[in-house]
Amino acid sequence: AFRVPMGIYEQRTDGHFMVRVRVGAGLALAAQLKKIAALSSRHGNGKLHVTSRQDIQIHDVALEDTPDVFDGLLEVGLTSRGGGGNTVRNVSACPCAGRCPRERFNVSPHSIATAAYLLQRRTAFNLPRKYKIAFAGCGKDCALASVADCGFFAHKQNGEYGFKAYAGGGLGMNPRAGIVIEEFIPVGDAPLFAEAIRRVFDRHGDRINRHRARLRYVVERMGEDAFRDLCRETFAAVKAEGVTGNPPVVPDLDARFAGTTSASDDGAAGIPEALSEYAALLMPEKSPGVMTLRLPLRLGNIHADDLDAVAAIAETCGVGLVVTTQLQELLIPGVRVERLPDAFVALRATGIWEYMRIRRLQMVTCAGASTCKLGLCLSRGLANAIDARFVEENIPVDDNTPVIRISGCPNSCGGHQIGAIGLEGRAQRHNGRLVPMYGVLAGGYPSGKGAHLAELLGVVPARNVPALIADAIKNNAVAPGQLRALVTEHSRIPDDAPEEFYYDWDADQPFSLAGRGPGECGAGVLEVIQRDMREAASALKAAQQADDAETRNKKLYQALAAGTRALLPIFGIELFKDREIFAAFDRELITPGWVAQKTRSLVSAALDWKLGDNPDGLAPRMAEMETLIERLTALFASLDAHLKFRLPPLEKAEASEDTETTAAATRIDLRGVACPMNFVKAKVALEQLPVGSTLEVLLDDGAPIRNVPASFTEQEQEVVAVESRENHHLLRVRRTQ
Repeated sequence: AFRVPMGIYEQRTDGHFMVRVRVGAGLALAAQLKKIAALSSRHGNGKLHVTSRQDIQIHDVALEDTPDVFDGLLEVGLTSRGGGGNTVRNVSACPCAGRCPRERFNVSPHSIATAAYLLQRRTAFNLPRKYKIAFAGCGKDCALASVADCGFFAHKQNGEYGFKAYAGGGLGMNPRAGIVIEEFIPVGDAPLFAEAIRRVFDRHGDRINRHRARLRYVVERMGEDAFRDLCRETFAAVKAEGVTGNPPVVPDLDARFAGTTSASDDGAAGIPEALSEYAALLMPEKSPGVMTLRLPLRLGNIHADDLDAVAAIAETCGVGLVVTTQLQELLIPGVRVERLPDAFVALRATGIWEYMRIRRLQMVTCAGASTCKLGLCLSRGLANAIDARFVEENIPVDDNTPVIRISGCPNSCGGHQIGAIGLEGRAQRHNGRLVPMYGVLAGGYPSGKGAHLAELLGVVPARNVPALIADAIKNNAVAPGQLRALVTEHSRIPDDAPEEFYYDWDADQPFSLAGRGPGECGAGVLEVIQRDMREAASALKAAQQADDAETRNKKLYQALAAGTRALLPIFGIELFKDREIFAAFDRELITPGWVAQKTRSLVSAALDWKLGDNPDGLAPRMAEMETLIERLTALFASLDAHLKFRLPPLEKAEASEDTETTAAATRIDLRGVACPMNFVKAKVALEQLPVGSTLEVLLDDGAPIRNVPASFTEQEQEVVAVESRENHHLLRVRRTQ
């Protein structure tokens, strides 16, 4: 409750933490970067990461060292406060603000002022979920304001500078483009508008179901018109109150960084011919003879020594400023043409030169399952595999080559849902084993006229993705209509799939959902459930559209099998034979009343049809199937962080025919049971015991003993002890609630 809002996240390795440093508008002074580098070397692993929201992350920090990190950041005017949790997150801006020839005006000072105004309030740190704000200088929307909770686009109206104001956007599960709330507000009103949207979110966001807690779900619940009216009413009330607390202070960045934020309207100067070999790394600024130096980073990563060197180059060749970008790169603005040779000499001595000297396919990736506890797939491993493929085949890229956006799970931290090509980590069963997969999306883009969300084209095994991307770029088949055929070609998993198909990129163990709990293990369980629910819905739709009775019955049976199987994992059950699945479904969902008891007759009819005893099949019972799938979908949507249904049962639970009382087990042997099912089985066993009782769990070494105790801790159960035995481990956990 304390550390996450302070920007401290636990990593996948026990006892290791990440500190996320806010970099307002992406603007960092050279002295600030030197301090971050020093703190990473002293308290972390010396490796830093630039995020897609312009933050910088310090990794592998011991929890006891975090106060020293906080103190060091404060010395140079930085903080990690609000870097995580249900808070006002880093307020981002166009990375070329103040220098871009296309912009209406420099938006970065207003980004900084808005952040400072909101963060002085305690209410900024206790919201239903995270609150993201972005400022864009033009309609190209490099800042991704069109998909933010609150977004601003620079405009000029009747000679006055101001913003078109959006709200309600967001990526992840059920993504939504932001909607226009106000066509124009004066620049000075931006902090007040952001405060108004924060109040709407604070009052109307869902604080119970974190899976539907983001601001975009308020829009969904109310409807766009009602949401817009509420935002306007709240904005009017905030303006009527006037400024409270410390007034917003808009820093004069044009004066502070003279030469790099010039307001010249003459247009950008071209790149001198002598520097043409570096054209991909140079961005002409408004001021003639001044360039921004672009530093691509491999997956947004940079060593502390190299960051220190970049800061020194900014001091000696630029204006002492470095910008972090949404593409996970660094920019050194304000470099005069005559200083570029010195800058390149210094860059050649750094560890990032080998990567940046070759023009690469641009990719944005989240942290993925290597460090993020919510990640399903190793997104960075995939990015490395794609990069290696392009280098090996010498596939050319240019300014028109799309950016590939990769997220290791549906949460879209890599922004796959607004990518020209986006990749979303998934899991799928094949031959009873889990395979790492990626949903392939295309056609997305942010825009000042409203974002266009990408279209899902299909799902491809992780092992096939590098070849797919290579084929798409080589054949210029990046539009959805062209790419769809390639996705279909690469989507097949062979029946006798090689063992590598069951391994993620950069993984040395078979793919599993290890490391997830209700936040981690539970996230993996939800992904598997969602896959079965999608199969059930798809089969039902196919049955509704079928022209012949045989196809209709086959698809209805498939929908029933997938639907009845889907929710069994939350009870610790994973079965593969239909008859066993139906029996478990009866026991866990029909008998307790979660679904209607008449469903038992539907299941019986399905089995009869399968055995040839019911020639009419399920076709006459289409309406019952539709009702069942609708109920199962609602139950799934109601699952809370503890994998419990929030919906009440439909009917009173049936009395058990077994009158004998069976004592709940106080020891469960889960050796040989893989994640996440080992956790779910242990969780179910613990819930059979009275509060205060202790359960002993036998677990294998490796992922099971790392993840199951952590998942119980996340659910606020007490881990009493973990003992190592000869070839396994004994976990003792006490039920506290």
